[in-house]
Amino acid sequence: MPEDVPSALPETRRVWLQRGLLALPAGLAGCAASATSVLGFSARKTRAQWEYHNRFLASGARLRFRAHSAHGRPWTASMEQTYRAHRRDPRIGYAVKNLSTGRYLAEFQADKLFVGGSMPKPAVAAVLLEKRRGVLTREEFQHIVYACDQSINASWFYLLARITPADEQYFERKYHLPDVQIINNWQSPRFYAEFYERCVNYRLDYGCELLLEAMRRDQYGLGRWVMPASINYIGGKTGNYGEWDHESLFFYYRNTPYAIVLYTRGNFAHGNQLGCMMGGLFRDYCA
Repeated sequence: MPEDVPSALPETRRVWLQRGLLALPAGLAGCAASATSVLGFSARKTRAQWEYHNRFLASGARLRFRAHSAHGRPWTASMEQTYRAHRRDPRIGYAVKNLSTGRYLAEFQADKLFVGGSMPKPAVAAVLLEKRRGVLTREEFQHIVYACDQSINASWFYLLARITPADEQYFERKYHLPDVQIINNWQSPRFYAEFYERCVNYRLDYGCELLLEAMRRDQYGLGRWVMPASINYIGGKTGNYGEWDHESLFFYYRNTPYAIVLYTRGNFAHGNQLGCMMGGLFRDYCA
C-alpha cells in the first residue's frame, strides 16, 4: 500500500453487511446499491476492493503493467516560463481540485467543451460497469484494462458498443456529474475532475478499484515526469486527436488527493507544453 494513501480501518459490521450485499444476485443487490453513498471512506474502499478481487480478478482478467510513481525530473526555468506564458491561453481549459475537501484550487474555462480524443475511455468503462452492476465477463473486464493502460481504440469501440446514451445519462445523473457527451466525445475539464473525485473517493457503486488501478498503469502522459518522485500513487488519462491534446492526473501528495485536468485545442501542445502546464499547475496549487 503506498504510504500516501490512507489505509483502511478495521472492518465494521456495516462493511460486513455490505460485503454480503455484493454477493447477492444483481437483481437483489441493485435494490441496496445506494447504500454506498452513506458509507464512510474506509467502508467504501473495502467494498470496492472486495469487488475488485471477487469480480475482476475472479473472472481471469488481469492488469498488464506495473503501477509507476511520478518521475521527479528537474523543473527548469524554461518550463516555468512556458507555463507562465500560457496559463490564460484561450486555447486551453483546466481544473485543479482538492479531492479531499472538494474545493477547486484553480479553474480556467473549466466548463468549456473539448473534443476528448481518448479521454473518455475510463468513463465509458464506468458507464458499462454501472449498467451491468459490476458483473462483466473476463473479456469485457480485459477490454477495460486495454482501453485504460495503452488506450487501445479497438477496446474502446468494444465497450462503446455495449452502452447507450440512456446509460450515459443515467450514470451522470446518479453521480451528479456535469452533463457532457461521454459517448459522442465532448467533455469539459470540470467533468473529468468530478469523475476523478468519484473514483478516488470510491463513490461509484461499481468498478472504482479496477478503474483506479488501470489508470495508474497509463503508459502515456508528460505531467508525471516533472512531479516529485515521492508521489507514488498517481494515475490518469491522456487524449489527442487532430488539433486537440489533453492530459489529466489524480494523485496523492502529502496524504492529500488531488486532480489536475488540462484540455487544449488549436494545436497548442507541440513540444512539451502539456508537461509544462501540468507541472506548473501542480507547483502553483498543490505543492
